[in-house]
Amino acid sequence: MTYPRFVADKDFIDMDSTVPEIEQLRAMLGNLTRIHLLTANKFADFDALIRAYIEAGIDVFGLETGIVSKITVDGSYEVCDVVSPLDVLHKGQIFPLEDTYCREVAKSHQVIGFPEVGKLEYMKCHPVYQNLQLEAYLSAPIFVEDQLFGTFNFTSTQARGRGFSEHERDLVTLMANSIGAYILLRSKEEKLIRLNEKIKRFVGYVAHDLRNPLGAIIGLAKLGKRDGVKEERMQAIIHRISDSAETALELVTTILENAALSTGKITLDKSSADLRELITEAIESVHHFAHEEDIRFNLEIEANVTVLCDVNRIHQSLTNLLINAIKYSPRSGEVKLALFSEKDPSRYRVKVENSIDQERVNSSAEWSRTYDSVGFGLDIVSEVLNAHDELLTVTESPSLYVVEFTLTKA
Repeated sequence: MTYPRFVADKDFIDMDSTVPEIEQLRAMLGNLTRIHLLTANKFADFDALIRAYIEAGIDVFGLETGIVSKITVDGSYEVCDVVSPLDVLHKGQIFPLEDTYCREVAKSHQVIGFPEVGKLEYMKCHPVYQNLQLEAYLSAPIFVEDQLFGTFNFTSTQARGRGFSEHERDLVTLMANSIGAYILLRSKEEKLIRLNEKIKRFVGYVAHDLRNPLGAIIGLAKLGKRDGVKEERMQAIIHRISDSAETALELVTTILENAALSTGKITLDKSSADLRELITEAIESVHHFAHEEDIRFNLEIEANVTVLCDVNRIHQSLTNLLINAIKYSPRSGEVKLALFSEKDPSRYRVKVENSIDQERVNSSAEWSRTYDSVGFGLDIVSEVLNAHDELLTVTESPSLYVVEFTLTKA
């Protein structure tokens, strides 16, 4: 697609003989200064920033309507904010991308200026032109880490007789890049906030789960130091100290591994694996725990399900999910585990479902502490799945707890 060219600044100035060249140059410098000051300003939030940018752009480019949009992978165009005399445009509106001028920016990933849409054969039948008669259009793509976020665009019902200058192209590009940089910075800040919240949760998990085995080790060691402890009794104490130490070490290892996953320091070793077999092995790993709680497993598993994954980490994730399900379930309850194909034939879904005995949860302080600490296991699973570019979904009600995730077919 060949789009209208931007006019060289010297030619653009020469087109208007009614305004002295020096005045036009001063105006260009003034616009550049205004944009520079705008990009150096600090804004309380994203809404304040894009409103200021839109209002400045309307003044600088002399166009009536300004929009910051967000474009989604499914081809939707969302109006993040708009300033316009047209009462048909509002913040939060969503349109098909194909029904907007910005489809050309999304396709080309470049700044586009249409001085007069009605003179362009490939645009004059566009629904926006047919309905709103928007003639002039100037738009720049907003990128966040090389990914298209949306557009920063301006339109007017009045055509641009002189076209758009290279100077205007550079200004709208500068403003769009600044918006993208702000979005990236905001994303990193939100990530740091989430990481800080996770650290707080970890401290809570450690305070409860690590304190118990360490307390047991200290108490048992004091018993072993007493005079006259019989050999049989001493062996029992040593055995219990060993068990508590292994529990503490396992928790510390899990915390360190989760931290490494969170920072991307652990890489996955992906290979083809039978997901049905992984589920069976995970059930065997928690069999003793399930037997103690008299928990039954109800399986609905498709055969011949081969996925591409890190076998050890998915096994660990399945084991954690099953342990959590057992912890949640009432004694003598049932854990349902399903494995089935998605509508997308290249993906399989794993679903673990169990009922919750609220009376048991509420009546036992110890059970409540165990119940609350379930989140630690889910954090581990979530990080493993994130590393696989997958998402853990949790659905909870007073009586039912469901976790789900998908994996890609090998």
